[in-house]
Amino acid sequence: MSVFKAILNSTSIIAALILGLVFSVSPLKIKAQDSIVQKLDYLIKIDTIQTYDTTYIIDTLITPRQIIKIDTIRISPERESTSQNIEGNIGFTINQLAVTHWAAGGESNASGKINANFKHTLKRRKFSYMTTGIFAYGISGYAKSKRIEKTEDRFELATTISNNNQKHLTFTSITTLKTQFTNGYAYPNDSVPISRFFAPAYLTISMGYTYTINKYLSVFMSPMAGKMTFVMDQELADKGAFGVEAGYWNIIEGDSTWVSGKKFFAELGINILVSYSQQFDKNISIFSTLNLYNNYLDANRSNRWNIDIDWETGIKFLITKRISTILNIHMIYDDNIKFAVTEIENGVEVTKERPTLQFKESLGITFLFNFAK
Repeated sequence: MSVFKAILNSTSIIAALILGLVFSVSPLKIKAQDSIVQKLDYLIKIDTIQTYDTTYIIDTLITPRQIIKIDTIRISPERESTSQNIEGNIGFTINQLAVTHWAAGGESNASGKINANFKHTLKRRKFSYMTTGIFAYGISGYAKSKRIEKTEDRFELATTISNNNQKHLTFTSITTLKTQFTNGYAYPNDSVPISRFFAPAYLTISMGYTYTINKYLSVFMSPMAGKMTFVMDQELADKGAFGVEAGYWNIIEGDSTWVSGKKFFAELGINILVSYSQQFDKNISIFSTLNLYNNYLDANRSNRWNIDIDWETGIKFLITKRISTILNIHMIYDDNIKFAVTEIENGVEVTKERPTLQFKESLGITFLFNFAK
């Protein structure tokens, strides 16, 4: 009987140990809402097994140990697709004329011009940004009189922001700045400058809509366009050049005080820009831009119908990859820019200052160096 009891006790101990071993090495998987459970281990604490008269009692059978792994998923916003491009060219134009004992007359001279153009475009998902620059400077030297005259002086920057709605009518904002590099003279008088750097300078800010008729022709119209004229040279400002308020003597009770001319003049009106550009074949291309501006808030009511005109047309004939012939015609009419004009009145020559049409034409062979990124 004692032998049978000993065997029974030994069997109970072995069964308890086997049961503990099974629960310790067999992980169970459960599901938890909104989380990921990796595993759940059940362990037996051996130190809780107590012995009472050869009977083993387990006080704590199972102690759960839970390991939870939580995966965090980050959803980043859609990255806007962007693309940008830089292109432009640098050109050199050279002309030369030699005259010796020429019955028809003339003077030997040589002239040259350097011009640079660039365009940077940045296209995003909703808006496109374009910055353009036009720079040119040219001189002409005469051998006999040993004089040098400026033939070209141009400094223009423009920034355009437009909406990418893929429609014919798009919202557009255009900002332009125009001035010159060096002094300008009314030749042959080269002692008194009639213009300087930032005298004048024109800053135009326009917001409106662009109607794209086709891939060659577009029309931009802004009903609220601000145009600011800067004349930073005090001598020119005192003369009232380019539309600013001229200086004057203020006489009060016999005392005179000089009031300097204003260096700034602001206008608010409508701005219309017509742009045309087309490549006829590999060797011939043409562009034309017509800019119209009307100051409908002019203090002088009689001037409110005066329209400023800036019209430029260019035709380029490509001879080789590096050599081209460019015909450029540029016309400007601004009621605020006046020139001395001599007229005959009652048989007498009278010189008056009045606005007139400015016209410039150039034709030459240009060596072009293109760059792009």
